[in-house]
Amino acid sequence: MQTTIDRLSQELSSRYVFYLETLLVELVGEGGALQFQCGFSLRSDHLLRTCKFAVSSTEWSTDAERDAIAFAVFEELEHFIDEVIAEHHQDTN
Repeated sequence: MQTTIDRLSQELSSRYVFYLETLLVELVGEGGALQFQCGFSLRSDHLLRTCKFAVSSTEWSTDAERDAIAFAVFEELEHFIDEVIAEHHQDTN
């Protein structure tokens, strides 16, 4: 699973290379649940923004299901980054 997280992080970082200063995604497992702790900062304001996504153990049982969850989390993270970038552009205009 960590390999998938690392690959998705690299892909997201390279797509937003002009906007992102930092991107961190940490996977934490607690009691069979997965928690994705995410953070990023924009080059333009250097503010750290964070979010968490939690998935109970009943929602995954195979490697393929865990990978699908990771893809979904990264899609949500990408939407969050897009929203922040759009807000920041709107504020600067």
